[in-house]
Amino acid sequence: MESKTLGDFLWRISIDYVRYGYTRYVLREIPEEKDLEAIDQKLTQAYSVSACRVTRHRQRTKGLASVQYLRFQRRFVLLATQGTHPEFDRLCSYDIRTCPLHFEGYSIGIIGKRSCVRVARRQWRLVEIEMLALATRDRAKVETAFNTLPYYNFPGVVEQKLKLVKKINALRKPKRLPSVKIQIPITDVKGAYIRRRLYKTP
Repeated sequence: MESKTLGDFLWRISIDYVRYGYTRYVLREIPEEKDLEAIDQKLTQAYSVSACRVTRHRQRTKGLASVQYLRFQRRFVLLATQGTHPEFDRLCSYDIRTCPLHFEGYSIGIIGKRSCVRVARRQWRLVEIEMLALATRDRAKVETAFNTLPYYNFPGVVEQKLKLVKKINALRKPKRLPSVKIQIPITDVKGAYIRRRLYKTP
């Protein structure tokens, strides 16, 4: 399956797959000379990727793993549930519960009992340094810089922003500067209302 946007790619991994037990993953890149559609078909067949829920349920009751395939541009991820899978088991895979998936500056992992998309730690640290350097500047300037950060507003990213705003206002308070406020979206990257239960693993 192909994702047309980065936001959709991140959403599908976190909400459509990880949330339902697809915690093992392999991230790969397709060489420039390879045909994307041909690779899609080849991998879908090789790893028995199925969109049928009944088939996936039968596999799980037999102790077999189900595999999903998702591609964004020339990079793709294979995700698998727990269980055995002859083809997938040959790959060097990671478990997203202990080793978050890093992609295009974002990190997908599990925090507590919910899947979560955040800006990757190293990337966010650079944002913190830049924003804290502006902390005592004119409020409008700080708010504009904050509200134009180029990141999708997944709940995990919103949490990162709120924590950073708290740090900024802690620096502004001793100088009696007005508190900084940020625009908190009421919708997520798919246009639906943000509901944290969507990010909880069943």
